[in-house]
Amino acid sequence: MKLIFMALISFAYLHAIITIAPEELGAKPGFSGSLEGSLETKRGNTESDAYSMGVKFQYDDNASYLIWSALSGSYAKVAGEKNTDKTYAHVRLIHSLYKSADWESFVQSETNAFTKVKYRRLLGAGLRVHLLDKEMGKIYAGLGAYYEDISYTTTLDPNERNARVNFYVAYVKQFQNNNKLAYTAYYQPKINAFDDYITSHSIELEVTIYQKLYLKFNLSYNRDSMPAVDVNRIDFAQKTSFVYKF
Repeated sequence: MKLIFMALISFAYLHAIITIAPEELGAKPGFSGSLEGSLETKRGNTESDAYSMGVKFQYDDNASYLIWSALSGSYAKVAGEKNTDKTYAHVRLIHSLYKSADWESFVQSETNAFTKVKYRRLLGAGLRVHLLDKEMGKIYAGLGAYYEDISYTTTLDPNERNARVNFYVAYVKQFQNNNKLAYTAYYQPKINAFDDYITSHSIELEVTIYQKLYLKFNLSYNRDSMPAVDVNRIDFAQKTSFVYKF
């Protein structure tokens, strides 16, 4: 188990797409994971390339804890000019407290050249509660806090070290043949300045193609009330990718 944990931490700090559906203790006992990727190339009237890859590893002891790590990277250019360059890494430990409540702790690291984020590192923890677990789907709510360390590529923005509240709600609905619909919303204000906040909404549909191969559709909408200088407060993205689970 120690070797697995060290491998997950190592992957996270390499800065190498993460499923938004919350993981449930006991749902996949043992070691599991997934590989995800998308590729779009255009030639002729439009010259563009877009790549995205992600990997996720998970270990569930089927009793009291679950640990998972996800890493992803995206890159794109149009007419020879780069317009996407970002990475994401996340490691999370979930420990059961009661039948309907879990303790979560996590570390995260990300970069994004086009929001002028040289790096953003998080360390946080919180409580997750199961609000609904019926045929209509499962609903979770999480409340906690995290410490944030941000460095920008622009000299106009000073480095930041913040403490933020972390509140989220998540919905998951499993259909036949392992098809799945998930939605997650986050609200993350600074503890000492609630007008400085981050919100995000993401919805995804995962459909089985053949056995362990899936097609995933994802829509996301993010808002940063105080981004770097000359950076748009709103980001919207739509993505289609293939996922292989093991």
